Formats: sequence, C-alpha cells, structure tokens
Amino acid sequence: MSIEIDPAWMMTVFLVSLRVGVLLLMSPIFTAIDGLVTVRVLLTLVLSGMLVSTMQLPAAPVALSIGPVIVAALQEAAVGVTLAFGVMAAFGAFSMAGEILDIQSGFGLASVYDPVTRGGAPMFATMLNMLGVVVFFSMDAHHAFMRGIAFSLQHAAPGDGFAAFQPDAVVRMFGLMFSLGVALIIPVMLCLLLVEIGLAVVSRVLPQMNVFVVLVPVKLAAGVILFALTVPLLGSPMGRVYAAIFQFWEQVLT
Repeated sequence: MSIEIDPAWMMTVFLVSLRVGVLLLMSPIFTAIDGLVTVRVLLTLVLSGMLVSTMQLPAAPVALSIGPVIVAALQEAAVGVTLAFGVMAAFGAFSMAGEILDIQSGFGLASVYDPVTRGGAPMFATMLNMLGVVVFFSMDAHHAFMRGIAFSLQHAAPGDGFAAFQPDAVVRMFGLMFSLGVALIIPVMLCLLLVEIGLAVVSRVLPQMNVFVVLVPVKLAAGVILFALTVPLLGSPMGRVYAAIFQFWEQVLT
C-alpha cells in the first residue's frame, strides 16, 4: 500500500498552521495552555488540516523553493499577528478596567497570585480577565472565533497576505480598548467617586477624624461590594468587547 501526499496541500496546511498558531499563541483566551506545547501544536495542526480540507482552499501559490516559502510564511505570520492584536486589544479592555478599579479602590497596593503567569497580579484585573475568558466560552464566542478564522482564509488566501492593510483600523482598536474598558466599570467608578466625596465632606465636618485611616478600608469594602453587585450587568458591555474583535478582523481583511 502506497500513500500519496499532495505537496500543494501540505504547503497550504503549513501556511494556515502558521496563521492559526501565531493567533493561538498570542491570544489571551488560550493562555491557560501555554505550558502544554504538544497540545497547542497538535491543536494547530488538526485545526489547520480541517480548515484546508473542509473549506477546499486553493493550493498555496508558492513554489517548493526556500525563497517563496519564507516570503509566504512571513506574510502568514503577519496576518496571524494582526488578527491576534484584535483579540489582545479587546481583552486588554478587561485588564485596563481592572487596573483602574485596583487603583481607585486601593487594591493596587497589593497583588494576588496568578496561577497562569505564576506571578503577582492586581486583584480586579485578574478577576476581570478570568471572568472575560469564562464568559467568552459561555456565550459560544469561541464558535464565532472559529468562523472568524475561516473568514480570514476566505478574504486572505494562504500565502497571499493582506490585499490592502488599513492602519487606521489599528488606531481605532486602541481607542475602542480604552472606551470599552471604562464602560465595563463605569458604575463602580462613579460610586467610588461618591464615596470619596462623602468622606471628604465628613473630614471637613469632623477635622479630628483621620480620614486617611478610614478611607482605605471603606474604599476596599465598597469596591468589592459594588463590583459584586454590578457583575450581573456586565453581559452587554462584554458582548461589545467580543464583537469588537470580529469588527476589527472584518476591517483589516476587507
């Protein structure tokens, strides 16, 4: 029994695996499997092979020589990095929102152990990042993630790279990251601001009270309670964060 392997099909799978591999490597969604290199490689290869076979993609337009292969590989890596930037910027909204809450509530003075990075991380930033990943899968956004990869292969064929890259889409994604980050925590920010105003008024009425001693525990407790009360309301802004990923992909691919 002889096994025939199509070199063009293998080249297409190789190029698609570069795009998918870079996307999965840089995506914050899959940071929990950073140490599982074998799992990540197998997932990339299996997913790439399935995409090439089921979508019936055209064979990569490169000759089997080192020069065109390197150029095509660099183009695929550039596409993967650009797509991964959209994911990183969207999930950066969770990190930025958590950093703001940590600073405003006082938890920025300490950090908690992050089992993913094996280092210290602010509490609210860690909680929002974990919550963002959980909600991402609970909303079936990973299915949209797979459809987005297929969409990228349809509009940027393996080995061709971007037809016309739009840098303004990257700039808009930066601004969207900040606006969505503030939208996630705006109720808690306003309530903590009211707490600070109230304590400032109390300090003026009772000048003998050490407001700095009272302010820290009050803000810590208020931050935790207010965040817990607003968690059920985060569904809509989180949906906007996830939608921003695919809007960015559509902008840079079409």
